[in-house]
Amino acid sequence: MKGFRDFYPEDKRIQNWIFNTWKKIAEHYGYEEIEGPILEETEIYSKSGQEIPEQMYTFKDKSGKLITIRPETTPTIARMIKSKKELKLPIKWYSVSRCLRYERPQFGRSREFFQFNLDCLGSKNMSMDAEVITTSIKMMREFGLSKNDFYVRVSNRRLFNDLVNSIGIDGKGIQKIARILDKLCKFSDNEIEKELKKEKISGDKIKKLFTFLNIKDLNKIKIKSQGLDELKELFSYLKVYDIAKYCILDLSTMRGFDYYTGTVFEVSDKEKEFRAIAGGGRYDNLAGIPGVGYGMGDIVLELFLKKNKRIPNFSKNIDYYIAPVNKFVLKEAIKIAELLRRKYNIEIDLMCRNLRKQLNYASSINAREVIIIGEEELNKREVTIRDMVSGEEKKVKFVNLLR
Repeated sequence: MKGFRDFYPEDKRIQNWIFNTWKKIAEHYGYEEIEGPILEETEIYSKSGQEIPEQMYTFKDKSGKLITIRPETTPTIARMIKSKKELKLPIKWYSVSRCLRYERPQFGRSREFFQFNLDCLGSKNMSMDAEVITTSIKMMREFGLSKNDFYVRVSNRRLFNDLVNSIGIDGKGIQKIARILDKLCKFSDNEIEKELKKEKISGDKIKKLFTFLNIKDLNKIKIKSQGLDELKELFSYLKVYDIAKYCILDLSTMRGFDYYTGTVFEVSDKEKEFRAIAGGGRYDNLAGIPGVGYGMGDIVLELFLKKNKRIPNFSKNIDYYIAPVNKFVLKEAIKIAELLRRKYNIEIDLMCRNLRKQLNYASSINAREVIIIGEEELNKREVTIRDMVSGEEKKVKFVNLLR
């Protein structure tokens, strides 16, 4: 089906490695795993910006209620928090969820994807934002990537609003500009300028806007803004976490969701070949308590890792392959396999193949060792174990198999 994927064993090995890396770093920072339903009432996505509602799989259930298949996770997290008042702060959650969006399948984008979400709620302190950004960088490093491969673009919605307001644009004008700039990675400056002019923004204001967007040093911003203070504090914490070298100020970073109120950031590849690998920000009005979080999708990440040759060569994880020499010893071989499965990953021949074919198969699945069981060995209550790397063989008594 267009926009959906099949996962064969070799695909699941890679996916599980990615998922386990996400979980490992999140748990190192004290985050706990949660999961919400794949179906939600459509209304909870009302603050997800302009693009998401247009891409949602929405239908009426048998009661006539409007239901949506999960296109993103943050609104579910907000609903779960509102539903359980006794939660202790800070709330530190992560999830790995299957999401669906009806959009045109293309490079790095599909209709079905898995998204890692990490959220920290309970404070407006920028140390919280810094920790959340740090986890995204630590994940990229855990995947074997360096500052030569990726960087994090950081901005602040409050500061952006104040800067745009200082040139005489406010209200809906700011929102329209934000949505146009969210497409900045797809359009050239000339195309952005054309879009801005369509919104009746004068050439002089557009020039000042681009001047703001090109600022790379917070000290060059002279207006008074809570967002400016937040960014300065945030970057001071990023230095403490020793990850400031991965981060740059980029005031064009918007993120497409309407619920972001302060910090916004995106993890991007240095060559700008891919969509954002991860993105998120602060949302102080969505869950009833202030919070910050981000999402990282599996599709773009995997493409990026493959391009940089960072995906290990995974194989089937078999400790011992049991090779009965004929059908007369199969039942005893099964008993031995069941005994060993208390401790090891075991596969046994179920195809009644000759020993040569069994050894070839064991080699193809990278079994560490093969336990050969013949009638003579059974009579002596022992087996032959072949090391598949060295080819060496040894005899082992039944009683010593689990030692």
